[in-house]
Amino acid sequence: MIVMQYRFTLPADYDMARIAQRIADNGAKLDGFPGLIFKTYLWARRDDAVLASRENRYAPLYCWRDADSMARFLESPGFAALTRQFGWPHIDSWLARRLPDVAEVKAAKVIALRSEPVAPFSEFALPQAMLAAWDVSRWSWLRADFLAAPPAVPQPGYDYYRTGYVACG
Repeated sequence: MIVMQYRFTLPADYDMARIAQRIADNGAKLDGFPGLIFKTYLWARRDDAVLASRENRYAPLYCWRDADSMARFLESPGFAALTRQFGWPHIDSWLARRLPDVAEVKAAKVIALRSEPVAPFSEFALPQAMLAAWDVSRWSWLRADFLAAPPAVPQPGYDYYRTGYVACG
């Protein structure tokens, strides 16, 4: 399985209601997409009273059954429309080593993401996280925890995103 994410950093004065509307209009379009395990429509705002981000972002996170499924999506008219609107993104991908149940993903209101390097010649152990995925080209882990509510105290080193919708294949 493959975890995939791209992030669009938006201007500081960007009307983030447009992202919420985009998610409301398009979220369900990926329900039933062959090979998709889940897609979380993630966003972060600079002016969020509880989880203020350094930047306004739209940053969906996907989990695919296989490379062919991911490629079908990236070659689709829907992805082409996204790139026409927001630009050509850098796409990160990881080999999934641990995944949460889809029910846990759907229940989450916030996702905490963190990238951690794998020290050279270190013991290779899965991080303690609901989702653990390995970037073999950069020797790093992606850790993701799916939370029912924002943490009382956000932890340093994590990027926090709100979940707008979860699509399932």
